[in-house]
Amino acid sequence: MARTPISLPFDGRRLRTARERAGYSQEGLANLCTKQGTSVSRFQVVRAEGGRYMPQPRVLAAFVRALNIELDDLLTPGEGVQRECAP
Repeated sequence: MARTPISLPFDGRRLRTARERAGYSQEGLANLCTKQGTSVSRFQVVRAEGGRYMPQPRVLAAFVRALNIELDDLLTPGEGVQRECAP
């Protein structure tokens, strides 16, 4: 069975808000994700917050764990998971 890519409506501004609310710097969030087992750089956090990088699912999961939030907290409100289907 072919795998269907999933496109999530990730919102970098919401990551920034969650990070700031939790009291972490960009470097601090990256370090916490890395300590918890998923290598994340400050550069990835900067790019994700700026909308220039769509984090891979493992990185999104690391952000969620580190910030103690739900995945929905990082997604654009009202947008659902979209599957890219072949015609």
